[in-house]
Amino acid sequence: MRRLAAIHSSALLVALATMILIAGLAMAQDLPTGKTIPNTPSEMKTGATPVAVIHDNVDQLGARLAYQLKETFNASSLFTLTSKDEAKIKLIVATKPEFPSRPQVGSVYSVVWIFSASENVLTHYLASEAGTVDAATVAAAAEALAGRTTAVADQYAYLFE
Repeated sequence: MRRLAAIHSSALLVALATMILIAGLAMAQDLPTGKTIPNTPSEMKTGATPVAVIHDNVDQLGARLAYQLKETFNASSLFTLTSKDEAKIKLIVATKPEFPSRPQVGSVYSVVWIFSASENVLTHYLASEAGTVDAATVAAAAEALAGRTTAVADQYAYLFE
């Protein structure tokens, strides 16, 4: 009886080895012979939207908001901060002290998003927003404006095609 079991298990091993050999030969026929794969990687698209922040008012909190917004874009992989003459979204940031007698207390701001195909072409209005900011909320306001810029860039992505 043991001899019959040993013969049976040997037959199973031979059958398994044959199946593995046949599968290996089939896979080897699918591989290209003598051909090398070219080492030419395609250029990777970054998907980063070019943006420019334009601010020329003189109040301190407004300048900090514009600077923080530029820093946020610069650190983001979604945007490329640029001043080149190329297709981009421009953020026009206008700020004024909320209280002229106390300019450190707060600022009011207005941001207009426009699309500029180049410096020689008329721009297109995309969106706008207004709000107030104080020293404690500058970073949060910049993050919120960057988030709104992401939404505007997604909505008008076809302009960059």
